[in-house]
Amino acid sequence: MIKVRFAPSPTGRLHLGSARTALFNWLFARGQGGKVVLRIEDTDPARSSREHEESILEDLRWLGLDWDEGPDVGGPCGPYRQSERGGIYREHASRLLDSGKAYPCYCTPDELEEGKRRALAEGRTPVYGGACRNLSPRERREREAEGRKPALRFRVPEGEVAFQDLLHGYVRFPPGAVGDFIILRSDGSAGFNFSVVVDDAVMGITHVIRGEDHLANTARHVLLFDALGYQPPLYLHHSLLLGPDGSKMSKRHGATTVREYREAGYLPTALANYLATLSWSPPEGREVLALDELVRLFDIGDLSSSPTVFDRARLDWLNGKHLRRLDKDELFALAAEFAPGWARHPRFPLMVESVLDNLTTLSELPRYLEPYGEPVTPTETAAEWLHGEAARRILEKALELVESTPLVSLDGCREVIGSLKQAFVDRDIKAKEILMPLRVALTGREHGPPLPHLLFVLGAKECAARIRAALAGEAGKPARPL
Repeated sequence: MIKVRFAPSPTGRLHLGSARTALFNWLFARGQGGKVVLRIEDTDPARSSREHEESILEDLRWLGLDWDEGPDVGGPCGPYRQSERGGIYREHASRLLDSGKAYPCYCTPDELEEGKRRALAEGRTPVYGGACRNLSPRERREREAEGRKPALRFRVPEGEVAFQDLLHGYVRFPPGAVGDFIILRSDGSAGFNFSVVVDDAVMGITHVIRGEDHLANTARHVLLFDALGYQPPLYLHHSLLLGPDGSKMSKRHGATTVREYREAGYLPTALANYLATLSWSPPEGREVLALDELVRLFDIGDLSSSPTVFDRARLDWLNGKHLRRLDKDELFALAAEFAPGWARHPRFPLMVESVLDNLTTLSELPRYLEPYGEPVTPTETAAEWLHGEAARRILEKALELVESTPLVSLDGCREVIGSLKQAFVDRDIKAKEILMPLRVALTGREHGPPLPHLLFVLGAKECAARIRAALAGEAGKPARPL
């Protein structure tokens, strides 16, 4: 059975790039009837926190992702936090040490940094020089007598390192490209490469899908799998997420975390839809896809290795499409979260529907609902629609219609607008020239929700008062508190 894992480090909020990796793994596993493991790589105690862990899990769930094994749901291969798996790592490290495939290293951080600096100055790849690789027992005792606590390094075999990647094909690293690397730090904690390999092996991970920035790490991983006697998983390294300038996406490009987009009013279905189509194109030209459709259509064999650029405008377009596909009850519940002040209005659902076609994200909703509130003083340009004899006649007719109509239904309000247009249809006046004076009189704005909706929500009494104020040259003054 296919088994994948997503292994975030709880050192911050969930990055869009990490969410995309999690999504690729999840779609692949769910589409193949496989299992998903969530593993927390919290071996950096200075930067890791349970608060960040909970935030990551919450954002993954918000995206619609779930897992079969993990720190919150348990499973047969726990614990699922690396900070709780030290005994497992030490047992595997002892196997390598006993077989001569690992050795103690007594080099200090300053000595290692000096070796790195010298290699870079000479134009060489800064790999470990092997100072402790062949120390005699006596030399080791001398270093320990100096108070040096050794780390444990993996003894990299001579020769080329190669592995098969499902996207990039056969990947080769020449002899000397991979130096002896630390598997246990001097404090006994496991290094990243070692803990990942041990966990993937004992958890039975069959496929590792991650960013191409891990290609060099994979060279180390296949060596460790071989040294420990485990079968390595199949690897796929997808392209990285880039900003508009072609560099790796970072904060200078704007919002980079799932939480930021969540708080900005993007829908989880839209964000998942967009992230899935970065490096992958759905068949038959389909663009707007729900999560269950993505599971059915997604194929890792169709992933592209080409760089992919995050396009905010494309995400905005998709989010608008998903907003308009929402079930009405779900739409109104979400809208209430982003416009709590407006949600108390008895006609809030109608108001939301009236501006839905204009929305890109839910965070824009309060701005689009503003015309339903108190009118504003018209700008100089907007006030022009209230000047002149034609505008006066239009507003007088509008006042007559409003005062003679209860405005108790949306259809009734549409009839009022129709009657207003019909009254001037033979006077060579365009529809915009008829309706804009009324819009500015009611709201002080040139743009806003459809006029029938404004009439219905404001009511006959309020509409009449605002039209009178406009006729008196006092447009923009509220007739009463709303």
